[in-house]
Amino acid sequence: MTDPAGLIALADAALMNGSEEQAIPVLTDAVAHGLGGTAVLSALALLHRGLDQRELAIPLLERAVAHAPEDGTLVRQLAQVSLEAGLPAVPLFERAIQLLPRQADLRLSLASARLHAGQGMRALDELEAMLTANAGWYEGHAQFAQLAFYCGQGDRMLSTIEAALTKFPQSGELYLRMVNLLLDGDRPAEALECCNRALARFGQVAQLLLPKATALDALGQAAEADALFHALGQPSERGHAVSLIRHLLRTGQAQKASAELDPWLSQPGAEAFWPYAALVWRLTSDPRLDWLERQGTLVRVSDLQLDEAELVEVRQSLDALHNRSGRFLNQSIRDGTQTNGPLHALIDPIIARLRERLRDAVARFASSLGDDPSHPTLGTIPRSRPRFAGSWSVRLRDAGHHTAHHHPEGCISAVFYVTVPEALAGDAGHLVLGESPPDLGLGLAAMETVAPSPGRLVLFPSWMWHGTRRFAAGQRMTVAFDIARR
Repeated sequence: MTDPAGLIALADAALMNGSEEQAIPVLTDAVAHGLGGTAVLSALALLHRGLDQRELAIPLLERAVAHAPEDGTLVRQLAQVSLEAGLPAVPLFERAIQLLPRQADLRLSLASARLHAGQGMRALDELEAMLTANAGWYEGHAQFAQLAFYCGQGDRMLSTIEAALTKFPQSGELYLRMVNLLLDGDRPAEALECCNRALARFGQVAQLLLPKATALDALGQAAEADALFHALGQPSERGHAVSLIRHLLRTGQAQKASAELDPWLSQPGAEAFWPYAALVWRLTSDPRLDWLERQGTLVRVSDLQLDEAELVEVRQSLDALHNRSGRFLNQSIRDGTQTNGPLHALIDPIIARLRERLRDAVARFASSLGDDPSHPTLGTIPRSRPRFAGSWSVRLRDAGHHTAHHHPEGCISAVFYVTVPEALAGDAGHLVLGESPPDLGLGLAAMETVAPSPGRLVLFPSWMWHGTRRFAAGQRMTVAFDIARR
């Protein structure tokens, strides 16, 4: 193929359907013969990126930028792939901003690059200055709050929104953003107070009544929450439906929760509801629970054959990342840190070797499962090369643990143990699968608990509730990831 448009169309189709390995030789040959210019170089680079081969993608993008140094899109691509790979990216994003000054999201990417470079406080100060000049930049406020929390500056997380509200007190959107950040930060009392202030100013606005009902529910003020949910009527969007189902579960109305839940399970976005289906069907003895859980066959525990020296290498690589890491605003970690950015995108050879061993283990697991198009796991798990929807590492220290949560971005989730505390007693430090979240007050026991062990890999459905038991002392370091739905 020699037509540049045809080559780019081939690459686009390959990225969409996961056939990068078939398209790469065609574009590689075209590049070797000087066909297509920077557009084909860029397309070939993105194909390699799709296969987690960023060490091959970056030289191609560097060649493209050398040919067209004023092309902001190419510079942006090189900056993004470099950041994902764990390479310095700040100068590249600064250059991309010069070339594409109207693309505000590049400022957010620059903040991420600064965080990776150990310049988190500078990133905060720059975002704060931009938000002072542009108080209506809602995505900037959200990024500032998340970054402040991650950098241990939680007392600053709302400062830009609060300053914006002094300038624009009539902005209901700013109030709504603040309320949602407070709910994400598990601060329902403050969220309720903020809702009440906004409602006093704007009247009974439905967009503010829903987070108020959610905050009341979290605070145990069931009667008031119930009245608000009733006033809001039948949910027409997912967030409303999830909040209502959580309220019905908290108040012992499992049958009503089942009726609310069922219509959403056959719609796009059903991944937000399968975790609640597991709880509701256990409470109501629904026979569909057996179909969903498959008698535990969707959980796989295996010990990868990594020797002690290999585990030490992985730990050392991860320690370097954790030493400049924090905790995200709406994550399950307590007393620990989580790495920033896609871990499996790093070109660190130690991490890359581990990534491929983990990918192989997932592929073996997937090949052992049957197919059921209607099942949230069997109908979405990839039957060819598994792709990562997200990957990270968590380091928990004394009394560290995960609260119960689930992962809506994947079909299969995983935890791989690098280090575990010594002399754990009982179920301390165990991974807990299927136990109901304590804040819902359901008291449903775990379906399975798994003892941590260095080199152990646990695979389980992403919709399954999971958390960890506290441990008294020591360190627990893991690599975690989600596998993308096919």
